[in-house]
Amino acid sequence: MNSTKNKKSPNPDSVPCNKGELSFEEALHELEKTIEELERDDLTLEKALCFFERGIGLMRSCDSHLKSAQGKIQELLKGENGTFVEKVLGNTLESFLNREDAE
Repeated sequence: MNSTKNKKSPNPDSVPCNKGELSFEEALHELEKTIEELERDDLTLEKALCFFERGIGLMRSCDSHLKSAQGKIQELLKGENGTFVEKVLGNTLESFLNREDAE
């Protein structure tokens, strides 16, 4: 039997864009777990510092992913003549408050 027929193609959601780097969702999940560890009462100072250091790295990773996404969105929203076209995605606080005032 041919072994290539039995192999499933990888799920596109499970393949990271940048190998070796955590996805935003993975980094956020790891950050949440790290915060839970930091909230424990039985940590030694050394372990707490290790978790804190890891948390800072994960926060920077998440921030980097968000800034990259923001840059891509801005690039996609450029007008045909190259000028930036500002579009509001979703509700702004102002539009939400104005809608409540009208009711």
